[in-house]
This record gives sequence, C-alpha cells and structure tokens, in this order.
Amino acid sequence: MGMFDWFVPSGAARCPECGSALAQWQGKDGPCALFVWEQSHAAPVDQPLGEFAIEVAEREQVRLPERFVIYSYDCEQHQPVEAVCACVDGVWSSTEIVGADGTVRPRRGR
Repeated sequence: MGMFDWFVPSGAARCPECGSALAQWQGKDGPCALFVWEQSHAAPVDQPLGEFAIEVAEREQVRLPERFVIYSYDCEQHQPVEAVCACVDGVWSSTEIVGADGTVRPRRGR
C-alpha cells in the first residue's frame, strides 16, 4: 500500500456525473505522510498515527504544493472522482471537481 494524505475540502462535494455525495478524499501530491489537511488551513490539522506521528511543531511547518490533485472513491459508478486544488500564499484555497470528460466543473456549496 502506498502512502497518501487525507483531504477535507470546504463545503459539500458531489460526483459531477450522477450527484453522489463525495466525503472521503485522498491524494499523493503532498508529503504522503498520512496527514489530514483541511481547506483554508496552511498546515495539516492532524496525523492520526498515534506514537508514530511527528511533533505538532514540526507538522505545522509542512505545506502543500501550489497545485495538487485529490481523488474520491465514494461514487461507485464514476470512481475515482478527481478534484484540482490550489494554494494561495501557502494556504489551500480552492477545490474544483473534474468531470469525466476532463473539464473542471464549478463546485456548489463552498
């Protein structure tokens, strides 16, 4: 099993093809240390590894790349659903769902 990070976008996300709710997101463009990232935060908010997690002070220094992709397997018909994300001044600031045809779709509920 490869390493990845967990992501929590702001607002509700739905499959662009059928409207299924998308709740769990992961990605491999970041540090891939099982961090939990929340949109509008610069640093990871958690690393649920118990005694193996890095110190909070060290975690607060970790950042995402300027642009990154996350994906969800919550829609059984159209998995994975991808989203393109961006950071502004080091803070995760946008998440746009990518349709099956490769076009970025505006997201409701942000």
